[in-house]
Amino acid sequence: MRWERLFAELESEADDVAARDRDAEIADRTRAELGRVRWADRLRAAQHEPVRLRLVSGGVLTGRVGHVGDDWLLLAAAADDVLVPAHAVIGVDGLGVAVAPAPAGAVPRTVAAAWRVLARDRSVVRVTRVDGSELRGVPVRVGADFVELDPGGEGDPVTVLVPYRAVTAAYAPRADAD
Repeated sequence: MRWERLFAELESEADDVAARDRDAEIADRTRAELGRVRWADRLRAAQHEPVRLRLVSGGVLTGRVGHVGDDWLLLAAAADDVLVPAHAVIGVDGLGVAVAPAPAGAVPRTVAAAWRVLARDRSVVRVTRVDGSELRGVPVRVGADFVELDPGGEGDPVTVLVPYRAVTAAYAPRADAD
């Protein structure tokens, strides 16, 4: 009887050590996996869900997550689609814990690509900048790190060049908004 209790205690201790080792390994792997998750992956998982974005300008945007690129997202807010560059976001409220990485082999969707769509469509946009100022116009030229807006919208010779890093949000009216 005494030997059986001794072996039972030894087996129990070995099981406890194995469980602690397994738990530590799971925690390490979880931390390593989380270390590879990008904020865009979290936003992609929240597509069509409502979120609140806090911006560097002090503004707050509320809407549903639309397209998500590596350095920007599109938010369906009220009557506008809002292009928000990643550098302008200081916090996101309302995200779950799900993750949806970009599809393998997908062409990266840059903020410049999003601006090219607005320029192609000749969309009139309202741009808010990091200093709180606003500008309205049609994107006429899209560069690697800037967009040039025509405030007159009719080929006005005076355009305004806005570096992407100066933009906190670009509002374009949605066609389906009432």
